[in-house]
Amino acid sequence: MVVANHRPSRLLISKAAVAKNLQVMRESSHANFIFMTVKANAYGFGLLEMSQAAVEGGADGLAVAVMDEAIALRKAGFCQPILVLGLTSPDFAQLMADYQIIATVADRETLKRAEANLRLGGPKLPVNLAVDTGMGRIGFRDREDLSAAIDDVQDADFLLYQGIMTHFATADAVGTTYFEGQLATWHELTDGLPMPPMVHLANSAAALYRVDQMPMDVIRAGTSVYGIEPSEGVLKPDNYLEPVLTLESEVVMIKQLPAGASVSYGATYQTTKDQWIATLPIGYGDGLPREAVGFEVLVNGQKAPIVGKLAMDQLMIALEEPVPVGTKVTFIGKNRDQENTLIAFSHYCEIDPWEITIGFQDRLARYLVD
Repeated sequence: MVVANHRPSRLLISKAAVAKNLQVMRESSHANFIFMTVKANAYGFGLLEMSQAAVEGGADGLAVAVMDEAIALRKAGFCQPILVLGLTSPDFAQLMADYQIIATVADRETLKRAEANLRLGGPKLPVNLAVDTGMGRIGFRDREDLSAAIDDVQDADFLLYQGIMTHFATADAVGTTYFEGQLATWHELTDGLPMPPMVHLANSAAALYRVDQMPMDVIRAGTSVYGIEPSEGVLKPDNYLEPVLTLESEVVMIKQLPAGASVSYGATYQTTKDQWIATLPIGYGDGLPREAVGFEVLVNGQKAPIVGKLAMDQLMIALEEPVPVGTKVTFIGKNRDQENTLIAFSHYCEIDPWEITIGFQDRLARYLVD
């Protein structure tokens, strides 16, 4: 992994905003325990940086997608409970037990194979059972099978019944029919069965909009803590969460081109008058979508469009007047009294915000601020 620490294109992560958003989630849900979801390099914000901000901001545990993310956190010194949301081969049961990583399991055969791979006298493997109530992804779908799996874990010498979960497909939607169906299925599958210490159904949307409908002692928070209102303002005003991410660069060259001059590959942009063109050291090789052409970045509180095709490592913007080399340029975030939000950027590009942020490459340096 190469991080470009010696150029001015960077991602800034606001610790204050993360802490504020975690506080909002705790006050909304009254949760005693919050898993902060930092899977996929923390949605592209940076696994270690975002995890540090989350733990400092009040998160009680961390949730990832794969075992390797969890091990990276352990090696970085994070001692909080870490949950792997995806399925892991039971061949790695001992490794997960050694690192005390909570393993999500969705079938009895995996439980049996996992216990067989655990070392006598070693630490127990904490297990989180997944229940499929309508997401159609992973989880037990039959009550008898689930009940037998709970017995398997409780009877095992080297397994620890730590958690049980489901995931809602439409908790952020206006219509509640499918959500209510999933909730009913949860009760049909689990009511009366032994429950572990961590019963976690709610994601960000459920923890904000469905507070009185399910257990909320443990929640999984992701979208909201990153500063995005899950319904994008439909179910709640979108001004109660703080933006976490800033993406910025700097002018490295500026020149005045005459009318009729072409800019970038394909000569798709031509000046219609004498025009100031600034070059920035950032491009689609950093994960910027090529659909960003025409998007107005912020320079000294003024809007400036991206012109010409994005190159891999550089792009150009058009300015009304010259600015010094080194002038800050904001793609996402605040610049004087102007702001570009991640949602505004994603809407312009017609790409889901998380598809944009997980595309940000490792060479974009991430920095924790405030």
